[in-house]
Amino acid sequence: MQDTPTTGERLTRVLQAHGLAVRTLFSHHYDESRIVVDIQGGAEIRIADEHGLIDGWADEHCGWIAVYRPHGDRSDEGETRVYASAAPRPAFERDTAALVAAVVQCADARRAAPA
Repeated sequence: MQDTPTTGERLTRVLQAHGLAVRTLFSHHYDESRIVVDIQGGAEIRIADEHGLIDGWADEHCGWIAVYRPHGDRSDEGETRVYASAAPRPAFERDTAALVAAVVQCADARRAAPA
């Protein structure tokens, strides 16, 4: 058993430290998991690695993808990619820092937008 937190656990802690409302979404039907950043008004940002998972290890990190969903889980209409790793096997710390910056910027912009 490994005591080291997974990439998803580490990312969740960093996002929460930035004041974001974060939860985990599991799909047993598709065998996938996502980190979801809830944004005021019902929008959300969904985050996973290139394989649709969040339970990997930093030394096996394969990159992040973050997608803004203006209608949350009600519809994927208007979905926009907020972040995608630039390299196929980026360094976890650098890639995660860039992801967090993009997610925080997107969340702040959406919260500040008029309803």
